[in-house]
Amino acid sequence: MVATPTPFHPHFTFLFLAVYRTAPHEKPHRKAIIAPNERSARQHFEPDFILFFAGRLPVQEVRHV
Repeated sequence: MVATPTPFHPHFTFLFLAVYRTAPHEKPHRKAIIAPNERSARQHFEPDFILFFAGRLPVQEVRHV
């Protein structure tokens, strides 16, 4: 019996400090998104926010016993 390999695409939780483009003098707030890479994560928020990278955390799989 041959096992079929499944492609592994790791995802991460990307953390950013974000400031609205329309109000750059306001206090930054935290934004988080799950994405495969930083570029994808930034593209989600870039139209509305100025972003400052704050971290990348691995997404934990949930395993039911």
